[in-house]
Amino acid sequence: MKFNTSKTRLGFTLVEMMMSVGCGSLILAAVVISGVAMQRSFGAIESYSTSEGDELRILDYIAMDCRRATVVSVSGNVMTLTLPVYYNSASNYQAVTPTLTSGVISYGSGGVQVIYQKSGNTFTREVKITNSSGTTTSDNTTTIAKNVSSFTINDLSASSTNGTVSCNVMFFPNFLHNTGTGTWWSGGSAPTSATGADGDWYVIDTTGTATAVGDVYYRSSGAWAKIQNVKATQLYCNTFLRNAIARQ
Repeated sequence: MKFNTSKTRLGFTLVEMMMSVGCGSLILAAVVISGVAMQRSFGAIESYSTSEGDELRILDYIAMDCRRATVVSVSGNVMTLTLPVYYNSASNYQAVTPTLTSGVISYGSGGVQVIYQKSGNTFTREVKITNSSGTTTSDNTTTIAKNVSSFTINDLSASSTNGTVSCNVMFFPNFLHNTGTGTWWSGGSAPTSATGADGDWYVIDTTGTATAVGDVYYRSSGAWAKIQNVKATQLYCNTFLRNAIARQ
């Protein structure tokens, strides 16, 4: 019997190996780049959705409180609303039964004040509850929105024919910038080199000119540069005062 003692060795040539490694590297690079792009897109969309939720929350709160208010006062950019005591804090916040006297509805004794204002980059809602003797029994401040540049209240119109409250809130463009990697600044004109540090952002608020409001700047290498085609978001709210007492 005759055996075949010859052996055939199979393998890749050097050229084939280099081509395989090159193709694999291209595929891996494409996967990594796609993954990073998807993560950035997800982060931007999530941040945008959060900002949109904040805007809707502000609209809901202001509209709800203005419609229930009996007194509305504006001092600078702080809005204070006086509400009836719809819920009794002394009895687990049960609804107070109103009474009707000579066509006027009244609720429990004491009072409720709701104060809206901007604190830093946040928008707050403060609720003060007082008893019949005027002593404050509860004072809670809640942040209902973040990354707010400005809060402006227009002149209050409280006449019987046009009892409205108008205000606007400016938000930073979170869809293009995820907060946390720089400090946000704001003002009525373009920033100077003395403001902020590299990596910071700046937006022109409603005290600036109409054509410049909302312009966004980014600081790099010690200088500010305006980011073209980017504007901060402005939210407008115009609420009718349903309570006739508030329109007097």
